[in-house]
Amino acid sequence: MTSELKVDKITPASGTNTQIGEAGDTTNLSAGTVTLPTSIITGASEKTTLVDADKFLIADSADSNAFKHVQKSNLPSGGLVKIVEKTVDSGVSEVVFQNVFTSTYRKYLLVASMIRTSSDATINLRFLQADGTSEFSGAYYNFVSAGRDNGGNFESDQGNGDTKLVFCTGGADADSSSDGGMSGAFYFLEPYSTSFSARVTGTYQWRNASNEYVAQYFGGKYSGTAIRTGFKLYPGSGNIAKCYATLYGVIN
Repeated sequence: MTSELKVDKITPASGTNTQIGEAGDTTNLSAGTVTLPTSIITGASEKTTLVDADKFLIADSADSNAFKHVQKSNLPSGGLVKIVEKTVDSGVSEVVFQNVFTSTYRKYLLVASMIRTSSDATINLRFLQADGTSEFSGAYYNFVSAGRDNGGNFESDQGNGDTKLVFCTGGADADSSSDGGMSGAFYFLEPYSTSFSARVTGTYQWRNASNEYVAQYFGGKYSGTAIRTGFKLYPGSGNIAKCYATLYGVIN
């Protein structure tokens, strides 16, 4: 038997719960707008760590927007998660990225839109130890950089058994205009591992003290195997006048 019920409101006879149908019944809602209270989402308990078996509700556009679920393990992988953003607009002796490396990620990406020193100077990097403050300052750093300036001249540098990684050899121009300083993107590979050396690789551009623009590839590593929990950037002389840089964790 088919019947039709027309009402503007259904109120429970007692309590606060209203039941429509019995277990096993199918209730269909016709096309139109169904308004659900936001408390359905905001009132639910929060889960901060997803696992592969978790499911998400979707409207399948390939099947007339039928409701379906997708399991987390079937979602596309990859992506970036912002760890920390550094903004420096006045002179500091160093910019410290403290306790940013953990076992959560094996790769990190540092995007620096501007790092400028107060005087023509190199920009140096040292890793930080497990306590988050002590530096790895031993002669375990190796690096090479190579590229050309806008005059076609070859620019390169290298270090073997150095006490730091060195960028902008010869000194980055400290010009306070938008042209000074260094910018680039660098991957940190396995910084938290005790089985592998911490490696840094990337490309960057800078203006040297002769006002020539230089583009270089960089590859370096710290060959010690103790856990690295962070790093610091500091100039070869003077201060860091500006630093706009963001560190991301790279999802495997």
